[in-house]
Amino acid sequence: MSIPKTMPDLLRVQASRIPSQPFVRYRGRSISYGEFDARTDALAAGLADLGVKPGDVVSVMLPNRPELLEAWWAILKAGGVFGPINPAFTTPEAAYVVGHSQAVAVITDSRGAATLAGARGTPELTRLRHVISVDDGGELSLDSLAARGGEATAIGRGPGDLATLMYASGTTGKPKGAMLTHANVLANAAMGAELLPLAAGERVGMILPLFHVNAQIVTCVIPMMVGCEVVMWERFSASTFWETVAEIEPVAISAVPTILAAVLHTANAPARSTSLRYIMCGAAPLSRELLDAFERRFDIRILEGYGLTESSCVSSLNPYYGERKPGSIGLPVRGQQMRIAGPDGSPVPDGELGEIVVKGPNVMAGYLHNPEATASTIRNGWLHTGDVGYVDRDGYFFIVDRAKDMIIRGGENIYPREIEEVLYAHPGVLECAVIGVPDEVR
Repeated sequence: MSIPKTMPDLLRVQASRIPSQPFVRYRGRSISYGEFDARTDALAAGLADLGVKPGDVVSVMLPNRPELLEAWWAILKAGGVFGPINPAFTTPEAAYVVGHSQAVAVITDSRGAATLAGARGTPELTRLRHVISVDDGGELSLDSLAARGGEATAIGRGPGDLATLMYASGTTGKPKGAMLTHANVLANAAMGAELLPLAAGERVGMILPLFHVNAQIVTCVIPMMVGCEVVMWERFSASTFWETVAEIEPVAISAVPTILAAVLHTANAPARSTSLRYIMCGAAPLSRELLDAFERRFDIRILEGYGLTESSCVSSLNPYYGERKPGSIGLPVRGQQMRIAGPDGSPVPDGELGEIVVKGPNVMAGYLHNPEATASTIRNGWLHTGDVGYVDRDGYFFIVDRAKDMIIRGGENIYPREIEEVLYAHPGVLECAVIGVPDEVR
């Protein structure tokens, strides 16, 4: 498939090509590609009738459920920008994101509506006009929105227009709004679809929350591009994980190391998984010990990778076909460049430590309302990640730590990951974290 120009184009192509193929399954209910396309058309028309114009941000504050996917694609079809928010946010946290993004509407549930109620009418939410609910918590329901009629206005939106506004939490200060275009998202999804062993009609399990790019790209946009069925977990539970896997039979999921650690020794864990072909793992360091124990017990390939919100998601991955190096974040995906840079931005020799920098069509357009942070993060087209690592002679990348987490003791640089790897070698340690504490002497 050639890469569509916009995300609504992708859905329309697949709905035309495989209309009866299931796209999303939740609590035993299945929605086909054709049904999903029609539903999001109706919702997009309702949003347009409500006054949502091309370029407007619409926040979505929901846990994983089909309505979140419907809202996402409806916003895009109306020409808007999808602004996901963690549904666990407090009132000040949610109000900051809604206000800073200048969202004109929020799609949420009764819990989210209650969270936002305390901030309605405040100066930071002056542009917020509507709270739309998937249940009875808002001033307008999702179903009534779909029934309003009208015409969507996404015609004319192009690859360079914003598709998603992701608020990435930083180590200091308020979260920054990373602006991802249609071209960014689709380029990254196409890169992933080329690498992963997925076939049309196969099932992909969605565990991670959709307010992160990992779930958006790896367990939604890539499966849509391939023609897979997405099976949404209602919520993650270690005690029922393997039971759910046996029930829904996914060939792949995306997870984080804490999930692998949680399900490794559960009482109902099978001797082997019957359906899972691979698990993509990222977002945090995965110890060699946990990776080996998981693969040895379940015969499931763990594909450790690397990415960040600002690169749309995946920048490197250990290949399913080919050599996988435990502890490595893999090879740069085709279509992107990665290198290790010194303080002046120039590349350093293989094996030497430096900052991981990334370049490609998936790199964000910048940070909303923050030209200074944009300029310091994207320099000469290279996205400076803030992660310290090195590349070996085979081209595999390794992360040592975050530059800001480095500990200086007696003039020597010590990376917490180095100490953590020693602790992980102890059989009694499942997870650990090392932080530096100021010392007047050392």
